[in-house]
Amino acid sequence: MKPIALGTHDFKEIIETNSLYIDKTLFIKDIIDEASKVVWFPRPRRFGKTLNMSMLDYYFNIEYKDNPNIKDLFNGLNISKEEDKYLMEMNKYPVISLSFRELKANSYQEFIINFKLLINKLYDKYNNLLNSNKIAEMDKEYFKKITNMDEDVLLANSISMLVRMLRKEYNKEVIVLLDEYDAPILNGYLKGYYDEIITFIKQIFVTTFKDNNDLKKGIITGISRISKENMFSDANNIEVYNITDSRYSTYFGFTESEVKEVLKEYNLDDNFLDVKKWYDGYLFGKNIIYNPWSILSYLKNEEHELKTYWVKTGGVELLKNLIYNLNNKLEILNSFEKLLETGRIEHINLDVNLDLSNLEGDRNSIYTLFMLCGYLTPIDNILDYEDVTLRIPNLEIRKNLENIVKDWFESGPLKNYDFTSYLVNHDIELFKNDFTNIVEESFSYYDVPSTNNGENFYHAFTLGLLRSSSNDFEITSNRESGYGRYDLMLKPIIGKYAYIIEFKVSDSDFDKTISEAFKQIEDNHYDVSLKDYDVTKMVIAFKGKKVKIETR
Repeated sequence: MKPIALGTHDFKEIIETNSLYIDKTLFIKDIIDEASKVVWFPRPRRFGKTLNMSMLDYYFNIEYKDNPNIKDLFNGLNISKEEDKYLMEMNKYPVISLSFRELKANSYQEFIINFKLLINKLYDKYNNLLNSNKIAEMDKEYFKKITNMDEDVLLANSISMLVRMLRKEYNKEVIVLLDEYDAPILNGYLKGYYDEIITFIKQIFVTTFKDNNDLKKGIITGISRISKENMFSDANNIEVYNITDSRYSTYFGFTESEVKEVLKEYNLDDNFLDVKKWYDGYLFGKNIIYNPWSILSYLKNEEHELKTYWVKTGGVELLKNLIYNLNNKLEILNSFEKLLETGRIEHINLDVNLDLSNLEGDRNSIYTLFMLCGYLTPIDNILDYEDVTLRIPNLEIRKNLENIVKDWFESGPLKNYDFTSYLVNHDIELFKNDFTNIVEESFSYYDVPSTNNGENFYHAFTLGLLRSSSNDFEITSNRESGYGRYDLMLKPIIGKYAYIIEFKVSDSDFDKTISEAFKQIEDNHYDVSLKDYDVTKMVIAFKGKKVKIETR
């Protein structure tokens, strides 16, 4: 069996070490056939973007023209079986390949320093241009200023200027491969210099990709197309292929047939259904796609454990920041808990051109970003961005989303309480006392909405709080039982104590409200499915920041 080069993004290294490679080389053919000069591929992290960019570099870059080892890389792969017109494009063009992945910084000034170092390293590859009689002296002076890092004002034009010089040197149009363009933008949003970095990146896009006659192709990857104040309106010649588009959809991630084939190769084909449940489920256009990082990690794991792999590679800081810092936290938590309960979120108007400055509190933008980052996926092929239903793609992602909610509560004022032990051990008085203290403490920490839908607010709060007990209880919400629908049911995974919880908002008389709630529980026989357990019926009545709990 072939070795698995997990985390290796260099196409040449993978092929030369005879490591497992899922053949995506027809991506080259489609790029050649692509009518648009500049194309953009937003995809989740670890879905093969960087490896594909490396493959394009080795195929098109004129620097490898006289290197037979590079041509041999593609022997036997799908692109080698295509017509001569595609093979004649091999090693024909100057290629600028760079990634913004590592341009993360704590400040805009630090970002500029890191960008200077990146451009300096890029220019250093082309020192031969200083000795070329095809390059104007003025351009050579610019080259020297960039490599000496003298002037910040030159930086935003540095890529387009190098494109111009390479076109003169080789008398051929230039291909620019820009990988993970949005990494510094997303980091700038988190670190507080979003506006500054947007202005800088906009200048790069306009000078490099807008009406550039020296450009053969521009290929851009990232997680999302970020828009702010028409950031890329001046570079409107870019064709964007989102995850909602079928074209190019099979080149990022693994198709089901590819997964079946590789499982068979590693004698794991009997495990297909379990693998599907854990790592399948992404709908890119019309195609079902598997998470490639998770599949490769599963194959590489000697025990072939089915567990979370992809979510441990980072990249959730932005999502956590959004969830943890929303102005109306519990309203979003309510929808988030419904997502965890049902596996889907409905009535989302997708906004694939995100403006991060307006993101907080915008339900549609938040869930669109979750989709673009790979944490949700459309339930059907999207023909219209309005009124879309999104779902959790697989078990790996579900477990991670549950942990986000759990961490949210445990990192706030609730972190010092242990509700798991209270409920497992049936310590009702401790539960009552600590729950009351939490309400008094945390309802000044969270915003209490003054709406007619108050029960949903308190329901969401308690459900999120009890999420920390999910390892001990099967928690269900708003399900039919007996003759009605209970608010919360906690069925023990191990142990004998089960709970039916009803929430009520009281206008004035707590005792009357609680009495009516118990009558509702008993008349509707909510506990009909809990005959084998010791059942506690609990009513939690709220009035603003006051709470009263009774049990039977």
